[in-house]
Amino acid sequence: MEKATTILAVDDDEDILNLYRLHAEEQGYKIFVSSSAVKALAILEQDKVDLIISDILMPDLDGYEFCRQVKENPKTQKIPFVFVSAMTSLEELVTGYGLGADDYLTKPIEHEQFLLKIKHILSVSKKNEEVQEQLDTYYKTAMQAMNYSSEMGVILEFYKVCVAAKSFRELANYIFMTMKQLELYCSFQIYDLNGQAMGYTEQGEIPPLETDIMLLAKKQSRFYDFGVRTIVSYDNFSLLIKNMPVEDKEKYGRLKDILGTLCDAISSRVEVLLTNDSLMQKQQVVESVSVTIMDVDSSFSQLQKQNVTAIENMLEQIEEALLILGLTEFQEENVLGIAKKCLAETNKAFYEGVEINCKLEKLREQLSTILN
Repeated sequence: MEKATTILAVDDDEDILNLYRLHAEEQGYKIFVSSSAVKALAILEQDKVDLIISDILMPDLDGYEFCRQVKENPKTQKIPFVFVSAMTSLEELVTGYGLGADDYLTKPIEHEQFLLKIKHILSVSKKNEEVQEQLDTYYKTAMQAMNYSSEMGVILEFYKVCVAAKSFRELANYIFMTMKQLELYCSFQIYDLNGQAMGYTEQGEIPPLETDIMLLAKKQSRFYDFGVRTIVSYDNFSLLIKNMPVEDKEKYGRLKDILGTLCDAISSRVEVLLTNDSLMQKQQVVESVSVTIMDVDSSFSQLQKQNVTAIENMLEQIEEALLILGLTEFQEENVLGIAKKCLAETNKAFYEGVEINCKLEKLREQLSTILN
């Protein structure tokens, strides 16, 4: 039997702890609750926990300090940590992220938001363990092809592989390998033509907190520095460096210059990939419209022929019926006149339909020219 997921919830408000307990238990999760971070640290020493949810403002030990101690302890540092706060400013997110938090929940807690966040974080945590194993193997093989020792060699090699990237995932892998040669670790986020973010990390999926921080940092300068981290923002992507050597000013400045050069190449390649993706989508739409036009043309022509045949058959049947109804000559001419008028109107509609078909055919030919 699979072991139940265990959550540790920390808050000095008993009502909120009861709410956590209710939400967790209805999903089959095992949950520990604690009214203080000090007691929560004691729980972590005794029990295995899969996820931590913590308020920020608490007496004795606040959420930030609690997170710092959790992440500095080798025994607990890999446990996903979620902050709970009524505020979501860039400064607050940066503080939590800098301490190692993975995500945040906004107060007041909504049932649906709580469940979605928890399920997503637990799923990402499991996937990231698997992806990390795959990336380790990938690095060992791929790094042999990027055996340049100097920083200039790294730049030149990256330019070569960058232009060969056929997808965003492939480009992200080249970036991670290049950064590793520079002894840097990063997350990479692309913004498509609709402004939607697509994130990539060395561990797998990008944490939601990183996504939000990079989006907010785009509104700042090209380089946004906080602690040992630096975010480089372009219109079509953001690059988050997680371990800049701030203690070595010379190396720090040199790496920033290198990052600027690398990011120019990244921006150009992202633009090409976004354009190719957009053209492919447009081609698919054109092909779909062309096929639909052909179907409409065929169906419309068939329907017109059926209508004309039906009217002609009706006229013949009326003429045959008149022979046995014993109507006066005036009555017969009146009935036939009505039928013939109907036939004339049907023929007029038929030829108008032919003109429409011709226009559809011209449109189909134009679409075919675009595709070819």
